[in-house]
Amino acid sequence: MDIARSLNEDQIAAVTHGEGPQLVLAGAGSGKTRVITYRIGWLVESRDVDPARVVAVTFTNKAAAEMRHRVEALLARSPLEGFVGTFHRFGLLMLRRYAEHAGLEPGFMVFDDADQIALVKRALEEEGMAEGAYPPRAMLARISDAKSKLLDPESYAASTSGFFEERLARVYRRYQHLLKRASAVDFDDLIGLPVRLLSGDHEVAARIKGRIRHLLVDEFQDTNHAQLRLVRELVGPAGNLTAVGDEDQGIYRWRGADLDNVLHFERSFPGAVVRKLERNYRSTQTILDAAGELVAHNRKRRGKRLWTDAGRGEPIELYRARDEMDEALWVVGRAADLARTGTPWREIAILVRTNAQTRALEEELLRTRTPYVLIGGTRFYERAEVKDVVAYLRAIWDPRDELSMARIVNQPPRGIGKATQRLLEEEAERAGLPVWDLLALDRLDSLPGKSARALRSFRDLLVELHADLDRLPAFELLEKLLDRSGLLLLYDRPDAESEARRENLQEFLSAAQELLSRDPARRELPARETLPDLLDHIALVADLDGWKVERGLAVLTLHSAKGLEFRAVFVTGLEGGVLPHYNAQDRPDDIEEERRLLYVGMTRARERLHLSACRRRRVAGRFQDQEPSPFLDEIPGLLVEGQGGPSHRYDHERTRGVAAFFGRREDRTCSQEERPLAKGRRVRHPQLGEGVVLSVEGQGEAMKLTVFFERDGKRKLIAKYANLELVR
Repeated sequence: MDIARSLNEDQIAAVTHGEGPQLVLAGAGSGKTRVITYRIGWLVESRDVDPARVVAVTFTNKAAAEMRHRVEALLARSPLEGFVGTFHRFGLLMLRRYAEHAGLEPGFMVFDDADQIALVKRALEEEGMAEGAYPPRAMLARISDAKSKLLDPESYAASTSGFFEERLARVYRRYQHLLKRASAVDFDDLIGLPVRLLSGDHEVAARIKGRIRHLLVDEFQDTNHAQLRLVRELVGPAGNLTAVGDEDQGIYRWRGADLDNVLHFERSFPGAVVRKLERNYRSTQTILDAAGELVAHNRKRRGKRLWTDAGRGEPIELYRARDEMDEALWVVGRAADLARTGTPWREIAILVRTNAQTRALEEELLRTRTPYVLIGGTRFYERAEVKDVVAYLRAIWDPRDELSMARIVNQPPRGIGKATQRLLEEEAERAGLPVWDLLALDRLDSLPGKSARALRSFRDLLVELHADLDRLPAFELLEKLLDRSGLLLLYDRPDAESEARRENLQEFLSAAQELLSRDPARRELPARETLPDLLDHIALVADLDGWKVERGLAVLTLHSAKGLEFRAVFVTGLEGGVLPHYNAQDRPDDIEEERRLLYVGMTRARERLHLSACRRRRVAGRFQDQEPSPFLDEIPGLLVEGQGGPSHRYDHERTRGVAAFFGRREDRTCSQEERPLAKGRRVRHPQLGEGVVLSVEGQGEAMKLTVFFERDGKRKLIAKYANLELVR
């Protein structure tokens, strides 16, 4: 193992660190995995440390497997005696070894995400709470947050106040009771229970700590309070800890990660040595300078300046698109240019902030038969909420489509459970009729009264919408369907999952409007004339969805891109309300995390970085003017070459940043000054308090707003009478 030839000076200093704690601030592409693997190798070979007494933890199985493989290759030892794995795997092994000490049955089970959701649903049912009012996934997220803070049900109940928190405390207590009854633990328990074991059982703690001489932790910026406590319990404040992380890549605050664990590392580990890895082995200097100038606007960082000897490279390319379809056309076309000039498809990535953005991109990729892989997400037309809408449309067109009927009869939930559906199908079979005919003939006397009433209501809805085939254009029918069915209302909640599903339904509206607008002469025809075109289009796209090569162009969210790298990267949707996301508007910590998210996306690129934004974007089927992302003004214009704007080459002398590249649109219906109540703006209502504008419909006196208020949730208002004040 020749350290001098394999590592740079800063890496060598981190690898050969002596006793006590150290924090290694490893910038993007600076070789942090190499530092961890070589440090393990150095400890074993040069310090004669028993590998069984070295523990290295990270966050994903993939990262752990890569790390273990590298160490084994470096030391020519396989299998490696020491532990290299995830936090959760380490906690599980500890609990298996000391189950009884932790109050667990020896054969306890570990419940996965689906199991946990099912358990929350059962807890809600036993507590007499409706899932509609208390979404199970949102409740589970709050329980997980409490566990990451090491709050058990009793501690949480004692620390909360307010109606919702009291209800959550009851569900948490019931959930934990059900876990224990099932002799099971969840993922959060795999950290929390070992912490309690180490802090409460001195005999067990002495055994475990005595076996660990050196602890190495990767991605330290992603640790939460419980994981920090676990690390402190294992090595103590002055122990042999090597923590590797990068505060500029901390993008998981929303799931409990605490950036202060890196920013204030010395508080937890007094006397720790702090080192920086600033030499980058991935990107060109142009990409590093642009990303560095961007993230330098964050207050919560320790600071570093990345450099490379790879040269300046090509300028960053910025495209100003008319709308999301034009953006998709440019991105896919530009990717094809790169592929033709020698960049393999697998070395190209398209990054998005939200899953809903992939719809336009996927359709263009499929139209051009571009090989691609959707990473870390479900393809747009395969998403459950989108398939629900399509099933409704098919059932409206043909109520005897029993597959579609079975999907939607209880979606949204209307009290028609599986048992009722089975009774209905059995009755239809006895009568020799399709299920729809049974509903139409009102032959429901054999069913319980409540179920029969729910089925009649569902039948009446389909009858009404079926009649609308001859009265309404397809887009208006679709809008009415989403409203009358309750699908939009189903996801009208302020949790992340509901928000994503609501965005996907709105994006489906946009997709329908875009397709129907291709032929203006048919756009206003009754739905009976145009709905088959829409359904055929969806069917063809769905069929083509399966057409891909194993290693095609990657389409993924910015969060999913962490840890990956590509020769060419496209970061799309650089607009206010998209990136930064509208939920982050005017909250400094959220804005800083959104900026870090863009920084992560930019630093995935090795050679070419492309940025794009839309002048307008369809939201729920209607175009809305989009402001350029404020982050664009934080990227030096000298590093950027633009397309689609007033000039091909951006004039750096005119302004430091690139946001002004967007200039003023000559075709926009009204300027931002004329229409200040735009999506993403914060406003104040005399009675409802402060909120953020989610959407704007219409203009002038007919303008309607959807605003999410911090105290009262989402409200629909007429701008003329709302008396809203802009919050600067």
